[in-house]
Amino acid sequence: MKTRSIISALTAALLLAGCSQSAPSQPSSTSQASSEPAATEETQFSPAIQTLREMETLTKPVATGEKKGNVTMGPDSDKKTMVASGAMTFETLDPFFINGIEGMRIGSVYLDKMWVTAVGEPNEIGILVKDWSIQDDNMTIDWEIYDNIYDFEGNHITASDLDWFYNKYIETRAMANLTDFHMTGEYTGQLKLKNPYYPGFLANATSSIVAISQAEYEKDPERFRNDPVGTGQYRCIDFKSGATATFMQTYNWWGDPEKLPGHLKANVDVVRYDVILEQQQIQTALETNTIQIYDISASTAEDFVNSGKVKVLKYPCSWPVLLTLNSAPGAVFENNPTLRKAIAYAIDYDALALAATKGTGSGMTTFGYEGLVGYNKEWEKPGNHISYDPEKAAQLLEEAGYKPGELKLRFITNQNSEANLVIQASLAAIGVDFEINVMDEVQYLDARFAAVQNEWDVCGYAMSPNGFLMNGFYMLCDITRLATGAAYGNKDQELHDLMMDALYDQTQEKIDKVYYALEDKMYYVPEYQYNNWVGAYEKIEAGYPETGFKIFPQSCIFADDYDVYYEK
Repeated sequence: MKTRSIISALTAALLLAGCSQSAPSQPSSTSQASSEPAATEETQFSPAIQTLREMETLTKPVATGEKKGNVTMGPDSDKKTMVASGAMTFETLDPFFINGIEGMRIGSVYLDKMWVTAVGEPNEIGILVKDWSIQDDNMTIDWEIYDNIYDFEGNHITASDLDWFYNKYIETRAMANLTDFHMTGEYTGQLKLKNPYYPGFLANATSSIVAISQAEYEKDPERFRNDPVGTGQYRCIDFKSGATATFMQTYNWWGDPEKLPGHLKANVDVVRYDVILEQQQIQTALETNTIQIYDISASTAEDFVNSGKVKVLKYPCSWPVLLTLNSAPGAVFENNPTLRKAIAYAIDYDALALAATKGTGSGMTTFGYEGLVGYNKEWEKPGNHISYDPEKAAQLLEEAGYKPGELKLRFITNQNSEANLVIQASLAAIGVDFEINVMDEVQYLDARFAAVQNEWDVCGYAMSPNGFLMNGFYMLCDITRLATGAAYGNKDQELHDLMMDALYDQTQEKIDKVYYALEDKMYYVPEYQYNNWVGAYEKIEAGYPETGFKIFPQSCIFADDYDVYYEK
């Protein structure tokens, strides 16, 4: 009944409106050592190159077996194939120009990065990098790559190629988390992070740096648009700009597949990515196994569920939305955690999520959600977290020194959403006036970073913990980061120290301490989160939690009796 009353108030409102601290020392070295001898060009690459060259003379194979459709390219009759699809186009495969999330997903099959993280795990795994160490400043990383890295054409990749790639990339684009990157030897180099290292930061900071041969690229840059020469497990064998891209395993990847995290292992032999824009075509393609997986909207997911013909997978989205309460000197929330809690208890989170996501998301009452590394289900138990309780909110408001009608809060946001009206109606129920100011992006950022000027009291803020809860805590609690704590006046040394201790230790006990301290101080109010939806062919069993369509392509897990085969 509480939720219904807020939604009624929301409807009425719509009708009326018409409208610097240094980081602790990190252990000195982390490494991924290789016991394999360096491979020669002849033994490592000639078979793959020969196979690919032979394919140029083949006619397109035809799918056989019980399943329909799903025609793609493959050299043998026993190749397992997965066809993924999406609604966003891609124009090039050149790693210097590839754009957007679709491009990044596709790039994961033919390009090798320096480091990656396993889904749901914070620690780096070296891919190109064999060994690395972190200096005492926690921002300087010395690295060594493997000496047996070769691309599809047999070019030997060295530190010089990575150095060249970095410098060419930053001629036109930015790497926000690196301040320097250079080689120090044939297989060694050094980089400097913009912020102190914490587990996972290396993979994030270097995510755009991939292994490309300088000599091969400079010989024919135009080739890389549709036939990129990378070092990954798959090579492009067919590309039509804006429409489709097909990749086949090289079958002799230079590295050790056993060292790869599960979401990067090559579980299929051939991968094709198609662009399909019309919903009925998507449904037909999934029903007939022409494609096996598709990133879909919540409304499409509902249609698929109702039809009963397409499997729907749901994944939480790692973009939770928070309210930031200005606690800068002189602000209304300064040194008043009771008032901050009154606001947190006043909000109807279910109604908020319904309004913000049109029913596709869920309300948040804790910092984080199940699926994030470090999240503790104990936080969800009654009494262990903030929840919708207007009676308690009214009581806390009075304890904080305000009677109904005495407090006015100025809210800034860059989102013109009905969710703002839910917050307004929620706070009106306890006698708090909530003034909404929707700004354009420039105005919003300028105002958001000027908390100390006390021109606003509450700010809407979306954040991404990227699969690891401590990433979120780092953003919220680090008093040296302008974009969060420092900008919002939340310069709480005790909270900062708890966060930094947990960031490097990562034990559940220390993560719990950060969580309960952050909730007790309530500088931020969790609001809601979106969900990702994936339509899948019936035999696809699962993806990796927290990733949504990032399971494209090789991480897709499906039944062993997948029965589409190919004949020349």
